[in-house]
Amino acid sequence: MTVLVPYKRMPIWNQETVPQHFLTKHNTKVGTWAKIKVLKGQLKFELISDHNEMLGEFVYGPTDEIPFVEPQAWHRVTLLTEDTEFFLEFFCQPEDYFAKKYDYTRTHSEVLEALNTIKPCKVLDLGCGHGRNSLYLAQQGFEVTAVDKHVPSLQTLLQVKEAEDLDLQAGTYDINSASLEQDYDWIISTVVFMFLECDRVPAIIQNMQERTRPGGYNLIVAAMDTEDAPCPMNFSFTFGSGELKEYYRDWDLVKYNEDFGQLHKRDENGNFLKMRFATMLARKKL
Repeated sequence: MTVLVPYKRMPIWNQETVPQHFLTKHNTKVGTWAKIKVLKGQLKFELISDHNEMLGEFVYGPTDEIPFVEPQAWHRVTLLTEDTEFFLEFFCQPEDYFAKKYDYTRTHSEVLEALNTIKPCKVLDLGCGHGRNSLYLAQQGFEVTAVDKHVPSLQTLLQVKEAEDLDLQAGTYDINSASLEQDYDWIISTVVFMFLECDRVPAIIQNMQERTRPGGYNLIVAAMDTEDAPCPMNFSFTFGSGELKEYYRDWDLVKYNEDFGQLHKRDENGNFLKMRFATMLARKKL
């Protein structure tokens, strides 16, 4: 069963205030479920196909438990009585919550996948940015420390943390210093290494490994520059073929690949830039 959480509630609308958009054919966004609640009178809900065929017509009142409107489902509503009042509430899956409510980038897919293996524990988000991974992990019960050298990003993270009443530690840290002092069960670094100083990478990885508890995990997603796929961006550091894997030769590799991925940036033709990424989830031996 899909777990859904509310992220936005619209005002109470009536015949005079309902936006015309909702009275014509429209749909919900990708990853968004809508819930209608009728407070007074009656409302007609029509479910419509992509080709404008009527798929269903329902009349609802205040005592009815109205099903969710599925993502991207075409529909329209009609207020049937003069006193009709209703409101809409939007829902999403937990991993989309911060993206939907605060316009964040979605929680990284590799972090979500890793939760099939890793249960709540002490985790460090190394180069957390605005906290797209940190906030979600804190929401899921992890003991999170989030660090980054960019103060405005941390300020945004802390504002959301306070608004959501999450238990999360955050602070400034220069990853290039390779000076972590606490031990963690899981250290995350997603799309960060390409911005680090090239000659500091060996020390950074060694420090990460030393500060990971036995049986703990490192998750790294980082840009590559290979013969078959030269990096299209002038990053300060990129991994070569097999390089990240070699750093973790004494660890158990839960997942490792060097598959193609794409950046959010586009080329001169408007296409997303493609390149190889080293993706690794590794477990430190006991």
